[in-house]
Amino acid sequence: MDKTPYCDRFELKSPAIEGGHGSGWWFDFRDPFHHEFKANVRKKLIERMDEIKDPWCFGFFVDNELNWGDDYFLAHITLNSSSSQPAKKEFMKFLKKRYKTTSGLNAKWGTDYKNWEDFMNRKLIPGEDSNVDCREFSKIVIDAYFKNINEVFKKVAPQKLYMGCRFAGGSREDVITIAAKHCDIISYNIYRYDLSQFKLPEGVDKPVIIGEFHFGTLDRGLFHPGLIGVENQIVRGQCYYNYVKSALENPYVVGTHWHQYTDQMVTGRFDGECLECGLTDVCNKPYEELIARIRDIGYKLYDIRSGK
Repeated sequence: MDKTPYCDRFELKSPAIEGGHGSGWWFDFRDPFHHEFKANVRKKLIERMDEIKDPWCFGFFVDNELNWGDDYFLAHITLNSSSSQPAKKEFMKFLKKRYKTTSGLNAKWGTDYKNWEDFMNRKLIPGEDSNVDCREFSKIVIDAYFKNINEVFKKVAPQKLYMGCRFAGGSREDVITIAAKHCDIISYNIYRYDLSQFKLPEGVDKPVIIGEFHFGTLDRGLFHPGLIGVENQIVRGQCYYNYVKSALENPYVVGTHWHQYTDQMVTGRFDGECLECGLTDVCNKPYEELIARIRDIGYKLYDIRSGK
């Protein structure tokens, strides 16, 4: 009937920061300063113009479970890139403004760059004396990532929500704080028994949506229970109930997405993953114990949310 609210997701395919190749969980980190970055966001949205025009589509996730690393990670992979990397050119501008010359930079970092051309051509990860600058530039990269995506959303899909990148379980507080400046909703994939301990960093007040969670078991179906395994289907249903109830009781959380509708194929998906994580098995037969508890919590959504 085309009367069901829904969202979609897409992953950016613009050039990555090359010094971080292979360091991402799913994808390498895209260079937000590259001219193809915003162009790729625009391309992905225009490919979904039917959804943008559909009032039942409320928004889009962009990317999934990115690796943000430690405080210095994005600066370090930028320094480990070639001189043609746009992010590295931005780093040089940042350092030129702060130190004027490589002599000033060398005095601070303990390095021996001959000139700025030498800085661009070398792939050098400096020592701890560079930490302050690397931490600050990493935040600049993070801000550019979320800001540039949001700017394209406002132009191409202004009536749709930019729903963030689905943080894997959590992330550094500074990353979340920066994301909150630019995302309409902050999204997390949280595989836990409940969300009773979930909270946002101090000072961040933003709606949160769960991109993925599930529970699995080995009493029927496939041979791997997924990321959170439980004893049997009855317990599985109760775990679903408890998780969604905890989400309803958390003032930040506005929605949850189960991963996924049906069990994964017996032969495995693209990376071999083969989990008993569906609402139905591979023959499309519902797991009745789970469905019963989904219905149960569904009828109570508004009462629980309102505290009745």
